[in-house]
Amino acid sequence: MFSIGLPRRKVRSVGQMASGPWDRAGVDRETWYTVRMMAVAIRDTARLPIDPTEKNEALPADHERLGEYADRLVSAVEDGDPETVAMLLRRQSRAAS
Repeated sequence: MFSIGLPRRKVRSVGQMASGPWDRAGVDRETWYTVRMMAVAIRDTARLPIDPTEKNEALPADHERLGEYADRLVSAVEDGDPETVAMLLRRQSRAAS
């Protein structure tokens, strides 16, 4: 005698699993990872402490705002925002020139 099993769960197709923030951004996965690394590097740089002995015109509040902006930049890339990804790609191509 066979028992009635649990109802089958619907498994996502490979196409559904393949989509990610790179698809939303309109770039390939490798390009998206490169852009994400750029955004993380900007965020990590913005978080570096300000050396109070240097002639630094930035106020701590400015530094905090820059850190918040950098956090939003990383989030936008991770969400696949096409405008942010395109902006960073343009920045990368200018830096390479």
